[in-house]
Amino acid sequence: MNKIKYPTLRLCIVTLIVATLSLPGMSASSSSTGATNDFSASLGNLCEYVGQIQTDDKGGKNLCSFLPVLSLNYAYFTTPNFAIVPQVGASLPKSGRDENIKRMTMYTLINARYKTTYVNLIGGAGLYFTRIWGPGGEEALNNGNSTDSFPLPKDPVYTRNFIVNLGLSTDLSEEVSAEVYTYIFNAVKKEDRALSVGLSLSYHFGEIL
Repeated sequence: MNKIKYPTLRLCIVTLIVATLSLPGMSASSSSTGATNDFSASLGNLCEYVGQIQTDDKGGKNLCSFLPVLSLNYAYFTTPNFAIVPQVGASLPKSGRDENIKRMTMYTLINARYKTTYVNLIGGAGLYFTRIWGPGGEEALNNGNSTDSFPLPKDPVYTRNFIVNLGLSTDLSEEVSAEVYTYIFNAVKKEDRALSVGLSLSYHFGEIL
């Protein structure tokens, strides 16, 4: 993971938001496609780094944990069946194994969505940010035979990863859809590759922007 400074993170997020909001300005050309652009909000759970984190002394690995995520999406249709879908999302702040350290994730994606008879195929790429912070100072942790003092973060630290997104969605009604997706980290480096898997429900507001 690459550490980044706050101004860089802010620039990336602002750039994607501006790109998302600029799409409705092109919506006049979409009328000829017969499809209506769509703004939606999604709520779901993300299983981070499946099988990559050790969970006990016997070498057990993680499967899934509770990590609620909220995202905003805008689908701009170029044809009746194909849409470009910018997405901005974040998880709720939570503590990890150490209750003194909190973390949250933020992500920005540009997805493509192709509608078939039964499901929508989704593919895209973007940036995945992790924010870690704490109270500062030190804490004593067991090192196996005794305890050692370890520093706690005070100033927020951000990491950044490039991710590839692959997923499927299906329409449950005109307003509600369900989606399963996979974020692939370090897709071209087998030794560093990791997967996060998510499931979400989306509510579609239609063309309100």
